[in-house]
Amino acid sequence: MPPQGRPIDPATYTYLVVDDNIAMVKMLVTMLNNLGWRKIVTAMDGKEGWEAIQLANPPIEIILSDLLMPKMDGLQLLKHLRKSETHWRIPFLMVTGVDDLDKIMSVTEEHIDGYLIKPVTAEVLQQKISSALKKVYDPDPYHRALFEGKRFLYEGRLKVAYQSMLEARNLQPNQTAPYFYIAQILEKQGRLTEAEANYQMCKDCSNDLYVRALDGLARIYTQKNEPANAVLVLRMAIEVSPNNADRRVNLVLQMSKMGDNDGASAELSAALKLAKKEQKLPQKFIEACLNCGMDAEAEGIMHKNLGADTEEIVTLNHMGITCRKRKEYERAKGYYERALKISPSNDLVNYNYAVLLAEMKEYDTARAFLNRILRQNPNFEEAVTLLAKMDSLGV
Repeated sequence: MPPQGRPIDPATYTYLVVDDNIAMVKMLVTMLNNLGWRKIVTAMDGKEGWEAIQLANPPIEIILSDLLMPKMDGLQLLKHLRKSETHWRIPFLMVTGVDDLDKIMSVTEEHIDGYLIKPVTAEVLQQKISSALKKVYDPDPYHRALFEGKRFLYEGRLKVAYQSMLEARNLQPNQTAPYFYIAQILEKQGRLTEAEANYQMCKDCSNDLYVRALDGLARIYTQKNEPANAVLVLRMAIEVSPNNADRRVNLVLQMSKMGDNDGASAELSAALKLAKKEQKLPQKFIEACLNCGMDAEAEGIMHKNLGADTEEIVTLNHMGITCRKRKEYERAKGYYERALKISPSNDLVNYNYAVLLAEMKEYDTARAFLNRILRQNPNFEEAVTLLAKMDSLGV
């Protein structure tokens, strides 16, 4: 937790400047020096910046980053930071010449402390730095309560997080941030109707939290099995911030529930295009591809998630498991049969195929595969257990 009540003295803070343009780095460092900043670390892209954040001693206390960079851009760096248990609350200022509203919205969704368009003036930079530092290191009672509530929420301490957010709300009843985080707490507690009301307030009253409140409402409607409402709010969010692949996949899944397969396929193609630079994708991308009949794309994501050196049999086995859990038995059967053509004696594939066959009530064939496993590996415990279960059921 950052120290509270710390004076905003430029000489005492450690700054990180991240930009792939050497001339821009030099200009920013000079500007910061002229403003009184002396402890400055530099990095040429987000990857170097992330490494610097983790290794810096003394620790980095505020970040000034470009948006468009190779290897890891400013948005990716910001996401890494906000997901970090150690560094999540470091103030982050984004500086870029990009005036594209879509890109700006993608950044502001990730809780940014300031956004500056090049060319940056010393006056504006000083104002943004002072504001960002004060909220974290020398906060007023409202920002202190808000910060503590967010920290408790991050740590999973929902009861004390709720109390801190109530304090923040009472101190500044016209600020929507406490309502947003109260909604998140209520959602985690399963109090969906109350959470929905708080997200709705943010949607109606907040610019900064508008899109994230819509995402919250979409989660609520998904849990309540109201796909039409989920589709409505997700479309509203995408209209404002169209470059979020995860949100588009959520839309695809809800559209599939409504039977809009053509619309879902179009949205999925857009989502996959946006996510092409991601190293790994969540399981729901695979589910969305399977919903839309895009088996090759689903397999490609599985390959990507497992790593470039993973053999095809592992991918096919995972695809079989995914389809079986979705009760798409014929599709799962096809994946397992393809895997067994590659490696007929693979114990794991044979076992998973037997599980599938048992669920399909093809018990004799399932037994044959289990016995094949046990002839090769008598100590395969899962096969013994499944056979015993089938015997106990008399099938």
